[in-house]
Amino acid sequence: MTEYINNGIINTSNNVRDGIIEAFSLSEKYKKNILFSYTYRIDTDDFLPFVTHPSDRQNLRFYWQQPSKGISLAGLNSIWVRDYSKKDFYSEVKKETVELFKNSVSIADSKLVGPKIIGGHAFTVDAKSDNTWKNFPRSRFFLPECLATLNDDGAWLTISKFVNFKNSTSQFYNDLMQLCIHYQNRMPVTLPSVTKVDVDNFTDIPSKKDWNRTLCSVLEKIRPGEVEKVVISRSHQIKVSDDFSVSSALQILRNSYPKCTTFMFSFPSQGIFFGSSPERLIRMKNDFIETEALAGTQARGENMEEDRLLSKTLINSHKENEEHRLVVDQILRKLKPVVKDLDFNNNPIVLKLTNVQHLQTPISGRLKNNDHILDLVNTLHPTPAIAGTPTEKAIKIINNEEKTDRGWYSGPFGWFDKNGDGEFNVALRSALVKKGTAYIFVGCGIVSESIPQKEWDETELKLHPILSALSGGQF
Repeated sequence: MTEYINNGIINTSNNVRDGIIEAFSLSEKYKKNILFSYTYRIDTDDFLPFVTHPSDRQNLRFYWQQPSKGISLAGLNSIWVRDYSKKDFYSEVKKETVELFKNSVSIADSKLVGPKIIGGHAFTVDAKSDNTWKNFPRSRFFLPECLATLNDDGAWLTISKFVNFKNSTSQFYNDLMQLCIHYQNRMPVTLPSVTKVDVDNFTDIPSKKDWNRTLCSVLEKIRPGEVEKVVISRSHQIKVSDDFSVSSALQILRNSYPKCTTFMFSFPSQGIFFGSSPERLIRMKNDFIETEALAGTQARGENMEEDRLLSKTLINSHKENEEHRLVVDQILRKLKPVVKDLDFNNNPIVLKLTNVQHLQTPISGRLKNNDHILDLVNTLHPTPAIAGTPTEKAIKIINNEEKTDRGWYSGPFGWFDKNGDGEFNVALRSALVKKGTAYIFVGCGIVSESIPQKEWDETELKLHPILSALSGGQF
């Protein structure tokens, strides 16, 4: 198959026309719409300009980048979208997306590239939204009309449309080509420079005084054999000026935190949720899975020697290691029934980020059965790193003690393909921006040795990435 773009004109071989004819035939046979996708190579190494074009501000936009791995995804608009608010919705997502991909036709040079379902959900899907998250979906999954993919094999655009046998094949082909040209023209846009903006008039919810009361209440409930860890979050709310640029924010995050996954979900009139997450929930390719335990936090040093000493303090801290061990143990308990040959180290390594360092234990293995990645997301979420242990008891305490709705903070977000492979991360170091206000969420794990002031200091450290992104790098 020969495909190339020359002066904005997309040239295709007969394979695209043949694929369209096949899709129309399937549509007529099954009397339903059939998903058709066309993937072609493009020449770019940065998709951020693609999803921050001024004319697309009122369109659904998605961005995902792992700089250290050279992987990027960016999506514009959607041809299929579903919102869910029931507790047990994973089976419904699976059923609908399996049907969506059934008999679909995909034309592409690379077998590694094609249409993907993008989505995520709140920490607790069936909880009632407060004013902060009002109108923002509790859970949303969608198929982008245009998906840009950057991987080891280059950069690609995937254009997806539904075929209906009652329509004209030639008209469908012409519409498809027009879409290709339309989205291709988004690529040459120059990325605006980072702009510095004021971020003032902040409000902490709860206040520091109330935070101390909350943590003392939680500590009273932590007892060996009953509740060992509870993760408590708080919200830091600030006004953002009209000069706030999500393009600037994402540039700062991806440049400052290349080991993290920088992301954005922009839903028109509902808000922009963005951040840079250090924690992978699950990655699956064929039957091989990768996850991790990430718990235990220490600041970075002002110089190499101080940083080394702080890292040593983290590694030797009984409190931080105990918090980390609880996460490792519960992830392993959840995975053992469905994963074989679990591989992990007994001693955690240190993940060094720009402003903090964490204890990290990578975990991998192979599935016993032919599971979908959503099965594993459902199994693992919420991990002890964002809820506590035992999970059900910790969540009850969270519901009683936290005064704000977490929304998508600490919920899973990611993507999957027609094979059920994909990757999901945990939405940490994140904020919701809407109507001139940024709502930043941070949290920390509370165990028996926790001290309220130190936990407050830890959350202050975790605020820095988003404060820096919101202000144009001034923090």
